[in-house]
Amino acid sequence: MTLQVGTYHFGRHHRNWGIWVCTYVNNGVGSSSFVKDVYSFDDAVRETYRLNGWGEPKSVNKKFH
Repeated sequence: MTLQVGTYHFGRHHRNWGIWVCTYVNNGVGSSSFVKDVYSFDDAVRETYRLNGWGEPKSVNKKFH
């Protein structure tokens, strides 16, 4: 997924999962602002989908995180 201003993404944040919103992109390099922590990978996926307006994910598969 390429970053676009206004979209949300998630990743590890200390011992939790963090959610960020993209605020700036230039030549493939972006900047994001922290939104919140969640405690599980499943919660991070579901909350990111909800914030982006993508509905509910059909399934959540943790492949490499």
